[in-house]
Amino acid sequence: MMKATWQWIDSYVGCGLDANAIAEKLTMAGTEVEKSEPVGDDVRYTLEVTSNRTDCLSIIGLARELAACVGKTVQHPKVEYKTTGKASEVSSVEIEPDALAACPYYSARVIRNVKVAESPAWLKKRLEAIGLRPINNIVDITNFVLFETGQPLHAFDLNKLSGKRVVVRMAKANEPFKPVVGEGESIRLSTDDLVIADDERPQAVGGVMGGSDSGVTNQTTDVLLESAYFNPANIKATGRRLKLESDSSYRFERDVDQGGVLHASNRAAQLIAEIAGGEVLAGVLEAGELKTQTRKLSVSPRDVARVMGIDVSSDAIAGICRGLDLEVKREGGSVTVGVPSFRRDLERTIDLVEEVARVNGLEQIPNDLRMTVQTANPSRRQRVRKLVARTLQGFGFSEALTDTFVTAKTALSEFSAFAESAVRIEARNPVNAETPALRRNLVGSLLNALSVNQRQGREHVHLYEIANVFHPAVDRSSSAAWTALSGEREVVALLGHDFFDVKGAVESLLETLRSERSLATKPITHEVLAEGRAARLSLGGRDLGFIAEPAAKTCKDYEVEGVCAFAELDFEMLVDVWQPVPTLVDLPKFPTAERDLAFVLDAGVTWTQVENTARQAADRTLRAIELFDEFTGKQIGAGRKSLAFRLYFRHDDHTLKSEEISAQMDAVVKAITEKLHGEHRG
Repeated sequence: MMKATWQWIDSYVGCGLDANAIAEKLTMAGTEVEKSEPVGDDVRYTLEVTSNRTDCLSIIGLARELAACVGKTVQHPKVEYKTTGKASEVSSVEIEPDALAACPYYSARVIRNVKVAESPAWLKKRLEAIGLRPINNIVDITNFVLFETGQPLHAFDLNKLSGKRVVVRMAKANEPFKPVVGEGESIRLSTDDLVIADDERPQAVGGVMGGSDSGVTNQTTDVLLESAYFNPANIKATGRRLKLESDSSYRFERDVDQGGVLHASNRAAQLIAEIAGGEVLAGVLEAGELKTQTRKLSVSPRDVARVMGIDVSSDAIAGICRGLDLEVKREGGSVTVGVPSFRRDLERTIDLVEEVARVNGLEQIPNDLRMTVQTANPSRRQRVRKLVARTLQGFGFSEALTDTFVTAKTALSEFSAFAESAVRIEARNPVNAETPALRRNLVGSLLNALSVNQRQGREHVHLYEIANVFHPAVDRSSSAAWTALSGEREVVALLGHDFFDVKGAVESLLETLRSERSLATKPITHEVLAEGRAARLSLGGRDLGFIAEPAAKTCKDYEVEGVCAFAELDFEMLVDVWQPVPTLVDLPKFPTAERDLAFVLDAGVTWTQVENTARQAADRTLRAIELFDEFTGKQIGAGRKSLAFRLYFRHDDHTLKSEEISAQMDAVVKAITEKLHGEHRG
């Protein structure tokens, strides 16, 4: 909350409006006056200031708002005073290296031969009107400037500082400190607290509160005036821990304007010289560095009309910006604005449009129910995602949505088809201690989902999920898009009844995507996968993913009953192979001939090897091969299996004769017999 008064605000504007009118102007412009109460011949406002408008935690900031609303500019007080001597000959300031993060900049002025006394009536009236108790002219001036500019200050009795110097450092463990509030009892500091110390002990907790040992009293003659920039996070943490709060810490916590640090110091030095008769020594004692910058933004009537639907001339825009104390330059029909450091919330042109709209009056925005509906064209990635989901749903798969964080204690927790490293990425402070790790695969999550469904009595469960998996290292040779931080990859996972069920779904999915690359499989072995039922998938020589049945111990670990199979595919590759426009092929003019073959082979021979061997042996009349049966048993012997498949032949120019088909069949039988040592069963 911010306290201000009607007369104090208007003293910088001179608009002549009454208290109610000014309160209405401020509220309608976005700084809500929650409460107004009479204080003598003045009116005190309690205002709600949003977190992005810390400039309004000052009377000058509120005056800017009022000035813009009434078409005026702020009348800043002139800051002029004479100096004598050199401050550096009397005192010095230092920031220790480990304190620079908490206090990036510290400055001090030295004012000698002050006469500490009661403040003049006008100064006491200003402070009393906002609820502050006057103490003495020096302290009252620092409080006045705090509320006027929003920059906190602190005045030390220079002669009470050991060594007459200031050292900004971190407190020592359990170091005692006596705050100015309380009954003179010490509090204990920690090494996370920033202190303003002399050569012996802390004299203030930086940005939070001064100490009782070095405050200004009626006996003070020389003053060291502090004006600094403190890290908001440090001030907030210290204030909460020590249960100390002040008007200064309230502002430092919300990040004060670095560009106003020295201005506030100059303003206070001027008032001390005028009211307390002090002699301001030349030079500012400084340590650290201030970081301020001015941005340039442009706004035009067209920008305002496009966003707000109101016509505001460039003259009116320039007037509003000047009222807000912004630097204005006219360039054609646009207004170029130099954004000062106290308006950190103004970053883009749209922010200036908002300033113009709220000052001009939000009630001026037309209430127009007409609207233009524009539909964005989906990206290639979005179209493929939708196509994959729709295709798998058409095959009978249901979409699963599983947690990104998983337990690190399951059989598949370290398995990945896309990363060689078995290292998991784990959260330091997980929300759930049972699931601290980012998943390396989706199939483990789908097995969990299958287990839940089986416990509910559901059979023939088919699931799929499109989501991210995570690895700690970047694989720059991969076709996938990785983030440098976490090795994030998007994959498609399927879970079905058995190996061939899932493989058929993968092949059909690739057909739907119109992939022109041939799918190849290569056997893989892993302790979590069933032996002889696991293969790596590739398209055109590039890794696509894998397909497998889980090993018996894996099923037991996930409490899955019966046979199932799963696959994971690189979604990025699916996006890459998708052909949005189908290749049109004439309908065949001549019939297709079908022939069946069966072979007994070693158990280690894969179907892909058989298919590739057959295609290489036959000519182009062999259009397709389809595996329809696989058998193992005593009848064919241990370590052997029987594969039965169908071959489809067709010629583009004529109907194939039986002799032509027989020649191709003989070539296929010979190749499989010789190359794969197959036993033809007819």
